[in-house]
Amino acid sequence: MQETQAGPVKPWRDRSNTIGYITGGMEAQVDLLRQVLAQLPADSKAVLILHAPGGKTVSVECGDLCVKQLSSAGLVERSGRSAWVPSEYAQRWLENQDPYFLAAKLHGNVKFFGELLASINDGTTHSDLLETARSSYGLNWNSPDQVRRRTGWLRSLGLIELWGQRVVRTSKGNDFLKKTPTSSPEDTMGATQEDQDALKGLQLTLGELAQLEQVDLRKRRALIGYIPRGNASGNRGAGESPLTPTASIRLLVAMMGNGLTVESFGERCSDELGISRNSFTTMMHALRHTGLVEQTAFNFFAPTEIGHQIKRPDSDRLLVAHLHARYLFFGEIINHLDKPSTTSNLVAVAKEQYGFTQASNGEIRVRLSFLQDAGLVERVDWQRFRVTPGGRAFAQALELQSPKTGTTEHSAENEPEISVDAVPSSIIDDLRAYGRDGSESKAFESAVGKAFSFLGFHAEHLGGPGRTDVLATAQLAKQDRYRVIIDAKSSGNEIVAESSVKFDVLRDHKRKHKADYVVVVGPDFAPRLKNWAVDNEVVLLCIEDLVAILERQSLHPIALTEMREIFARVDTFKDDLVEQYQILERRTALMDRIISLSFQEATDEDPIAEGYISVENIIYAIRKEFSPRPSTEEMDEVLSFLANPIVAALEVTKGRYKLVDSPKNISLRLRGLGGTIKTH
Repeated sequence: MQETQAGPVKPWRDRSNTIGYITGGMEAQVDLLRQVLAQLPADSKAVLILHAPGGKTVSVECGDLCVKQLSSAGLVERSGRSAWVPSEYAQRWLENQDPYFLAAKLHGNVKFFGELLASINDGTTHSDLLETARSSYGLNWNSPDQVRRRTGWLRSLGLIELWGQRVVRTSKGNDFLKKTPTSSPEDTMGATQEDQDALKGLQLTLGELAQLEQVDLRKRRALIGYIPRGNASGNRGAGESPLTPTASIRLLVAMMGNGLTVESFGERCSDELGISRNSFTTMMHALRHTGLVEQTAFNFFAPTEIGHQIKRPDSDRLLVAHLHARYLFFGEIINHLDKPSTTSNLVAVAKEQYGFTQASNGEIRVRLSFLQDAGLVERVDWQRFRVTPGGRAFAQALELQSPKTGTTEHSAENEPEISVDAVPSSIIDDLRAYGRDGSESKAFESAVGKAFSFLGFHAEHLGGPGRTDVLATAQLAKQDRYRVIIDAKSSGNEIVAESSVKFDVLRDHKRKHKADYVVVVGPDFAPRLKNWAVDNEVVLLCIEDLVAILERQSLHPIALTEMREIFARVDTFKDDLVEQYQILERRTALMDRIISLSFQEATDEDPIAEGYISVENIIYAIRKEFSPRPSTEEMDEVLSFLANPIVAALEVTKGRYKLVDSPKNISLRLRGLGGTIKTH
């Protein structure tokens, strides 16, 4: 063993839930990785050619492979805007060719890698390892996919072998474990000693922040308001996201130094963050309410004592505790994330159980970002969050508001609002489970049919010789009506083989059912199938892409007429679909932000214009929150909708708008309008 440890092992909460897979064979992962790295640097659009066992040649797009499969393990990294290069560690591995070194790197970046190796006993199977991952390590996996990927890498590294159904650790695997620290279930499911020590220190620092009374907690401010997000944040990676709220707050307080006039501070904000004069006024209003700065003389502001403390880079949790003391439903969020939950669910919890009637997705997302920066919650996927062990320990240091009695924990079963949980979990679970089980084709077909029914189609599960698996009909006016045939392809190795898709049979089914479009659904597809599908005008839809579509459709449904135009563009189907969802999501976000700004203006103790706000001022206030900046036409479209008498959210006078009802009533009115429409 030459060089086992490839840098420090990341804390459990910072390690990736997923490990990548390079198409070409489970036991060939190390050799395939070597081939990939040898072809880097390469542009994202470049096609990499890999030679798999058995003489097979595999072609993969560089960017797709690097982003989805290799970056989370720290094996590749970006160079410039579109090129990919081996990471420093990967380059070192290419030079030393030491399998232990690569294994240590994977273990240091991926959850349940070395831990899986340590969990192997006599007679251990993949099912046993999946159960260990779920019950002992808190990994919310519904299928053995990620377990099999890990064992594939470990087999490729020579650390384990498969003896029939049994997973067996080799002598090399034993040697690796002797030199590699792994996390125990107690470390991952409960608070670590590091978290406990940090908790004790925090309790001493918090003082009165941890001793709030229930009456004080109920009187906290509702809205955090506008926090600028102008530049890339070091916390989340350059080019990855704008400034996080934590980084922005810290930067603003630091820029104030020991005190500045409003004019000087405004100039610094303009230079550093590109904040306009109008946006600065809105931002300053929000910053003052945080209690991190205060007015110490006429037109002169300085950081408060706590403001000076949070300028330290290790003060993220102190900042969270301070904001918890000032804003509704802050630390309380932690207690509602034992199971992964969405922003929409948390909004409903805030309203129903804590009286936070002005709660919105935007306000909850800001709170989650502060909690995430402090390591108290973590993102599970693109829209769900859960508590970390450190978060559980942290919550013990705070006095939390008691939820209203007589309410129950918010869940998919009692969800009254339209949210991601409007997608029946059974559909998603069945798609994932049966799609990766080659012996459950009928169950997979049924799940696909239910998925397309949820999308708004009249879906029939047919199956059988000479018939398509699912026939989906858009029941519209005759001139707009169309049909889609769907072929459901499950696969035990999670890749639909080239021989499994018969394009001539699909053409016959299309003709027989008088269909307009053809879709094949499967876990993933062999690379050459993707090119052949375009040539044959067939949409290939991966299970995880279909799941993402269902989740986004539940919140921002694309009309069936618009869906038809997307089906017609086979080569750009996925990109067009994502673009359309982004348009709808942006429109909803604009509406939410406009109502929040109108409410803030209406309830301000010192309103500038009797509660009215102009289109220009709205655009100035939110221009850094949306890219590209909202156009006047875009704003007029949303404002006209909100000012419509049926919606009755805003009143317009001489081109200026004023809130005329509470955000809660507006939400109820819109929900009521939707609830009166019968589904067929």
